[in-house]
Amino acid sequence: MNILVVGGGIGGVTAAIALARDGHRVTLLERQPAFAPVGAGIIMAPNAARALAALDVDLAPHGRELTTLVVTRADGRALSCVEPWRVDPSFGPLWALTRPALHAALAAALPPAVEVVYGAAVEALTEDAGGVEVAALPGRRFELVIGADGLRSQVRAATVGAVAVRYSGVTCWRGVIANPGVADASEAWGGAARVGLVPLPADQLYYFLVLTAPRRAPTVAWPDGFAAAFGHFGGDVARVLAALPAAPPLHHDLDELDRPTWGRDRVWLLGDAAHAMTPNQGQGAAMAIEDALAVALALRPGFAGAHARYVATRHARVRKVQLDSRRLGAVAHWRNPAARALRDGLLRLLPDALARAQYRQLIRPGLALAAAITAR
Repeated sequence: MNILVVGGGIGGVTAAIALARDGHRVTLLERQPAFAPVGAGIIMAPNAARALAALDVDLAPHGRELTTLVVTRADGRALSCVEPWRVDPSFGPLWALTRPALHAALAAALPPAVEVVYGAAVEALTEDAGGVEVAALPGRRFELVIGADGLRSQVRAATVGAVAVRYSGVTCWRGVIANPGVADASEAWGGAARVGLVPLPADQLYYFLVLTAPRRAPTVAWPDGFAAAFGHFGGDVARVLAALPAAPPLHHDLDELDRPTWGRDRVWLLGDAAHAMTPNQGQGAAMAIEDALAVALALRPGFAGAHARYVATRHARVRKVQLDSRRLGAVAHWRNPAARALRDGLLRLLPDALARAQYRQLIRPGLALAAAITAR
């Protein structure tokens, strides 16, 4: 098939790789004049890492393997701990890397046959029973268009119209600094505030600072405002905050789609364009990567019924992850002291077997997709 993938982010490039490897003629449209990944750091859980490995994208040269994921109170006391290698050694590693490094790994795996068009955006498209024409590429016709152009997707708007965007209730700052000695990935919960720390290769550290706030609230002043909002954290978080040389470079409110939307017969959506979600389980990019594999798998039996197969594969899976992430974010930002004490006590008492079962449930569907994409 002749397929246009709109959006050169993680999901779009992964889809282009998977579709080209299956023999489709693929054009990748990116609105920027070059690949320009946005963001600081990212964690690739085993479902994402295995899916990428199935496309010969190796994260090992670019990432740092994480062995422990810890949730703590603001004072540093551990509430829960997941060790992925103990849950199931067959899952493989969990990687931490910068977003530019991840994008470089994806770009390096892009087959030469993929045509990449920079500096163009989809502002309008015309669809009929035989194909789709895109105003940005006059005179060309595609059998399928994949919208992978993010939360504010123009492909989605041109296809299904306005879709509700939901504000999560929190705003977030991100950055990368020299690691002051943090060994394990962690997230600290402190009422209205939450802080995540992720060690990266080359003695770097990815951090994110999350704060309950009205949408588009005035920015927090540096440094006094940050000290007031996050100064009650201890342990590693206090050391990292003390090491920040300036205000974090990236700041935005955390928005998501209210519910997934998948496009229609000849215009499909994936990743944030279909189901932008909060990052509270570290699965937003992973879901986009899984989507990309599911797109290729849905097309293997032919185009007839392919969109229905794609939606059937993805909707329940994505909706559960989206809602679980939404709930987890709300619980992490509880401010009532009694409710927080109850939450913390329950987390400490959660049996290891139950925590591992929940983690397996999160990871295994992605492993199944990775196995399917390699089976011919």
